[in-house]
Amino acid sequence: MDVYEAIHTRRDVEAFGDACPSREVIERLIEAARWAPNHRMTQPWRFHVFTGAARDEFADAIASWLASNGQPESLGTSARAKLNRAPVALFLTQAGTPDDAARDIEDYAACACALQNLLLAAEAEGLAAHTSTDRLITYDVTREQLRLTGGDRVVAIVHLGFLREGTPAKVGKRDEPIVQWDWRA
Repeated sequence: MDVYEAIHTRRDVEAFGDACPSREVIERLIEAARWAPNHRMTQPWRFHVFTGAARDEFADAIASWLASNGQPESLGTSARAKLNRAPVALFLTQAGTPDDAARDIEDYAACACALQNLLLAAEAEGLAAHTSTDRLITYDVTREQLRLTGGDRVVAIVHLGFLREGTPAKVGKRDEPIVQWDWRA
């Protein structure tokens, strides 16, 4: 699959089968992600991969934290469902630099580029992926579970697996881009 095909065919999906991609495949996705453009070569991305019981324990910690903060049980149930939506929950985080606003923005952009590389690599590997920036990425318990400090932040959760049998492919549509040309010969 060439890069243009991956760009045009990749879609977020939420219908995952039970089979878990191999660790080697996930390592290749992370390898692709780390080749993202990165001004000053700060390499601000961090990858946190949860499968099986580790994913369940993370979901339990979030549900427990929500309950202890007086939140309705439905929020905990929703968090569990989201973290268990696919066999792999990969959290992409940024090592933040709040004392240098320009660098912090540059590094966030680099993480977004790493995310796109990861998603395109997943498509090339035949995996289904779903990207989430749900409110659970802002929870204190999420930061604790991921051992984030200071200005570190969660950029996205990427749910990875294989498309559930019989799930129709999503069809994407994009509006024409807004482009201002000032192209001079």
